[in-house]
Amino acid sequence: MENLKKKFTKEFKKFNEQRQSIRRLWNINEKTAKFLYSKTLEISPKNILEIGTSNGYSTFWLSLAAERSNASVDSIEVDKKRFIMAKENLKNRKNVKLHLGLAEEIIPNLNKRYDFVFIDAGKIDYINYIKLLINKLKENAVIIADNVVSHKETVQDYLDFINQNPLFESEKLNIGCGLEISIYKPQRS
Repeated sequence: MENLKKKFTKEFKKFNEQRQSIRRLWNINEKTAKFLYSKTLEISPKNILEIGTSNGYSTFWLSLAAERSNASVDSIEVDKKRFIMAKENLKNRKNVKLHLGLAEEIIPNLNKRYDFVFIDAGKIDYINYIKLLINKLKENAVIIADNVVSHKETVQDYLDFINQNPLFESEKLNIGCGLEISIYKPQRS
């Protein structure tokens, strides 16, 4: 991974500068980014969905890993200023498609089935996202939700749903702000 950081020094420097100078850029930390990158490499997905682009930092990491399996990344951002910033930051990433708007409105119109999903957007809406995604998931899709420790009360409905639903196998990891890793297992229901 250090080779990646050297190869993309300019891009990572820009993300770091933006994170330090602009309020309301909710970027994951580097440890979480590296975990996402490794997990993406491990499962070799074809279609990745990210809910919550911000300025594109996590999208960039997902895109780098997705290149290895010739995968595409769809990423949804609700805030127009962050969307424009992400579009500029990711302009050289050919496997990324950005969507501007509410995830609740965009998800139903996506015509792909996803085998990897990263959720890091409006915490109270995680429950809505997963319910909309169920019919968009491939069998054994991996869903990673961020902030499940730092914002546990806000995402509790999501955690209850995912952990009590026979369609999912889940575990919590204390990486960054806390990650809930879930695998979609429709054959178990």
